[in-house]
Amino acid sequence: MDNEFNYGTFSTDSALERLLLRYENSKRPISVDFRRLVHCVTTADRATHLLHPYPAKLLMHIPFFFLANRLFSDPGDVILDPFCGSGTVLLESQLAGRISIGADSNPLARLIATVKTTPIEEAPLRRAIQSLLSRIPDAPRRGPPDVVNLQKWFYPHVVLQLQRILEAIRSTRNKTLRDFFLISFSKCVRKVSLADPRLSVPVRLQMDQYPKGHPLREKTNEHIRRLRQVNVCSVFEDVLHANCRRMITLSAGMGCLPPATIVGTDARRLDAASDEHQIGRPTVAPNSVRLVITSPPYPGAQKYIRSVSLSLGWLGMCGSNELLHFKRLTIGREEYCTAECENLTPSGVPPADRFLSDLHKINPWRATVAGTYLVEMHEALAEIYRVLAPGGHLVLVAANNNLCGRVFKTQDYLRRIAEGIGFTLVLRLVDDIRSRGLMTKRNKTASIITREWVLVFRKERETNGRRARRPDQKDKSTK
Repeated sequence: MDNEFNYGTFSTDSALERLLLRYENSKRPISVDFRRLVHCVTTADRATHLLHPYPAKLLMHIPFFFLANRLFSDPGDVILDPFCGSGTVLLESQLAGRISIGADSNPLARLIATVKTTPIEEAPLRRAIQSLLSRIPDAPRRGPPDVVNLQKWFYPHVVLQLQRILEAIRSTRNKTLRDFFLISFSKCVRKVSLADPRLSVPVRLQMDQYPKGHPLREKTNEHIRRLRQVNVCSVFEDVLHANCRRMITLSAGMGCLPPATIVGTDARRLDAASDEHQIGRPTVAPNSVRLVITSPPYPGAQKYIRSVSLSLGWLGMCGSNELLHFKRLTIGREEYCTAECENLTPSGVPPADRFLSDLHKINPWRATVAGTYLVEMHEALAEIYRVLAPGGHLVLVAANNNLCGRVFKTQDYLRRIAEGIGFTLVLRLVDDIRSRGLMTKRNKTASIITREWVLVFRKERETNGRRARRPDQKDKSTK
């Protein structure tokens, strides 16, 4: 495992120590380039990271940097990502010899994270793939699932072939293998859809949508022509074999570590016993996590559910009438009616509340999105504090937003909330995210994020009686 994935042969102890000491002396943000800090990671196709695409994925170099040392955790320690998405932190934690647990509100994300971190041995996987391909029926026996605007996104012959493949997958008895097939199928769904492959949020391609002479005109037209006669089963088979190679690499390097555990659907409630919808899921006990590495959603910055709506429908996870429900489960969501935007709930951070009060006069909806985000992130950070062991660390990746032409200092407001709960800031890094394609521009009231802040907090062993404040409580230290 060490030679294959660099853990054990590449250490960040000295680099992290220098950064911690430099920040302790200056208390000023430090500019870094995580790709240079972790130069041993040279490809994105590492282990199972590319098993399935997912919007706004965390740069794998960031968790690697904080895991390739023994300053923050040791092999065998529990690492948590309460906003795990498709499992970047969970996978890197496993490769580093740690035990990984995560949570996410998106059912597709939870499935991807589970499959990415569950090794399957080569021989049974190859046999299962051949068996699956031989079981694909000549014609579907039932109608297609409830996929939003199915005819808009798929040609009729594509729908029929996807149905045939899905029926064969559903007949797979072994759950681990079936989940692997479903994730490969989901990846295939997007490949054979009319959604623009360059964008995370589905936008339908059309012939001649670009003017003559535009560099994308012929490329787009050729892509549409291919889709009109595409052999979906062949595309699916290619995806299967590519993912099989990735899984074999993971299986060979994982050793005896267990797969990642998905502990819930809400970062604010990691105690499943308190949620009737999560009965049976493992709970996260107080003081049980050694290190938290997470990149929460940004306020209104990414349409996670819409981005994967086609896969959610085909996998039967979310019907066309249920999309709004799943959107509302996401912290940072944008789905608010006019009545919900009439009054702002105080965030408990005076600079943020002053900003939001002014913004509310211009754009009540955008102010509500950002204000509710801070209130709910307060709850999530308090839950992280509960489960983190004394002396443990939280690595929080965040970024500022531009709302209605004004900078909303997301990372600064989250820092103030965390310190109010009882965390101590020990390191503040900033990294440009050029070319990462982390965000897509949504509308004229919000803009693309261009820098990420990495805030490192410690939960002190002695809290001196400090307790987490409610969002509406005053905090003199944040004025």
